[in-house]
Amino acid sequence: MKNSDIISWVSYLWCLLLLFGCGEEGLINRGETTLPPPDTTGFLAVDFPTDTGSAWTYINVDTNQEFTRRIEGTRDISGTTHRQMTISDISPVEPDQFNYEAVEHLASNAFYFRLDTEFYDAFPFPILATYFSKTPQALVESAFDIFLPIDNPIFHQKHFPPRRLWDFPLEVGKQWVVFEKIVGIPVTVTRYVVEKNAQITVPAGSFSTYVVYEEVVYGDSAEPLSFLISPPAAYWVAPSVGVVQYRYSRYRATDTLSSQTFALKSVHLPGPNTD
Repeated sequence: MKNSDIISWVSYLWCLLLLFGCGEEGLINRGETTLPPPDTTGFLAVDFPTDTGSAWTYINVDTNQEFTRRIEGTRDISGTTHRQMTISDISPVEPDQFNYEAVEHLASNAFYFRLDTEFYDAFPFPILATYFSKTPQALVESAFDIFLPIDNPIFHQKHFPPRRLWDFPLEVGKQWVVFEKIVGIPVTVTRYVVEKNAQITVPAGSFSTYVVYEEVVYGDSAEPLSFLISPPAAYWVAPSVGVVQYRYSRYRATDTLSSQTFALKSVHLPGPNTD
């Protein structure tokens, strides 16, 4: 093809573009490109700090006893790297008092340690560490360490199934299943967001929080004739800080209730939070 023919062919194509693609002002109209806005509503996963070295100290508002939760180390759980959340002993304590918190507040009180398929809560074994992973969609706890009164006291156990502690983003009206057990005595644990911008003051300061309730429904037997509902636990969660206060009943609804409230006394976040 001659150069003059190539030039004529290019000119012809350019005319077609002008004819079919021009706007009213003679410019080529490529149309408006509309990108969906980023999802910035609610409490996102990045708002829940989980960086290594983060630490939260809580104080019992009734007894003034306190303990610290700290993120340190990792462990392989079922082929996936999980972070370790350690739980310190409680202080101060009497000389004959057991110095560990006997329940874990972020994973369904009294429904923790299992023997075979059933939860065992005749003695609430102290939890020394939990293991979790986090994605933009959820924070999931998969295993834990407890203290047993035996020769080798540290006992590691996996959750079956893993527990979806936080489902992101948190938004008022949202609810999710933390875990559900259908073999043997049925148990279902549900969390739901009831309020945002709830102002709360604790020893660590004043915070604007999301309020999350946790409800446990369980049968009275393996083939239940009725279901029981534990009094809901409540969590006040502040963006970029975490849980600043929580309240729960120490035992199940069929036992003697003992309400516990822990408030955030201090927090250490190595930041900036990028996890």
